[in-house]
Amino acid sequence: MIPATALTWRRLRLPGGSVAIPSRADQPGGELDQELRLLMRTLGRQPDAPLLEVAAWDAGLSIAAADAGWSDDGMLVPLNAGASESCQAGAGAWTLLPLDELLPAEANFAVVRASYWLGRAGAEWVVRAAARALPVGGLLALLGDRARGVESLRRRLPPIVGPIIDRAVGEHRRLYLFEKQVEDPPPQQFAWTSTQRIAGREFTLCQHPTLFSPARVDPATALLAENLPDRDGRWLDLGCGSGALTVAAARQDRTLTAVDWSYVAVETTGRTLAANGLEAEVRLADGAPTGEQPFDVILCYPPFHVGPRVDHGPAARLIRAAGACLAPDGELRVVLTSAQSPRDLLQPSFREITPVASAHGAQVFSCRQPTTARGRRR
Repeated sequence: MIPATALTWRRLRLPGGSVAIPSRADQPGGELDQELRLLMRTLGRQPDAPLLEVAAWDAGLSIAAADAGWSDDGMLVPLNAGASESCQAGAGAWTLLPLDELLPAEANFAVVRASYWLGRAGAEWVVRAAARALPVGGLLALLGDRARGVESLRRRLPPIVGPIIDRAVGEHRRLYLFEKQVEDPPPQQFAWTSTQRIAGREFTLCQHPTLFSPARVDPATALLAENLPDRDGRWLDLGCGSGALTVAAARQDRTLTAVDWSYVAVETTGRTLAANGLEAEVRLADGAPTGEQPFDVILCYPPFHVGPRVDHGPAARLIRAAGACLAPDGELRVVLTSAQSPRDLLQPSFREITPVASAHGAQVFSCRQPTTARGRRR
């Protein structure tokens, strides 16, 4: 795997002083510190344990709770492997709960810091997941930026969770405290599967609200799918998401591996493959697999956001990792949007970079001869 990014420490100001929170640079927990301050300032007493945070980016809540003298009976549920590392570094006595174990969990107080970059459907899914762990009478604290969707989300929640019993304002943020009264909420209005035309073929695509472009194949992914190299061998879909590129690349003379650091992505890609009668190895990985037989072709649409900020660091790490696990004559076939610089992302890692196709503000490149140590020995 790609080496884990170094943990950094930030100071979080709280009503009683400040605390230090460890987190990875590619996890946007610091962008949500205002919500955490609002929560700790608003609650007049310790919430009834157990406590729960769903979509935790780091252990900020457990550290703040310990500083306030709250119960150490709490659970953090991260959505990806990077967030898991950040949570583990500061969780203390709190339990780090895998996403697939959330359903049987039980809590009396749940916290959702609604990250607007999860999107409308993704934020609703997170709230629903947290509410399912609460008994009737349990409390759910929803926090978010007033200008970025939290108002729209809170208006949709009473029929799903129950009534708002308290609210607070601070630092352009909102806090809404819901009491769970709804035991059987209506299902989320989301197309969990759809038929998509990818590279001239129709596939059944399984989808999830928390994934990038959850309800369709976005134009950049479609462009890459339409411009795959015509060769056999070992192929890797690096950052597989819903599995659109994995199924587009499926061919009898290819051995496919799909990886993602998102727990939901790994599950969703597996379901997409099964729905189309296709096979591939799907695994959770914080980067690209190394230490095994190299890949002949790697497909990648690298990310470029950490929270609301544009950050090319995660994309650069992914591209470097791709170069480290390519076969001697292997190729990285990558698509970049207009927000991503080929000079900054590709040239430091590859000697041979060839434009292949462009459309809709995206461009596909063929990258060969990595500048990694392995590449220099060839």
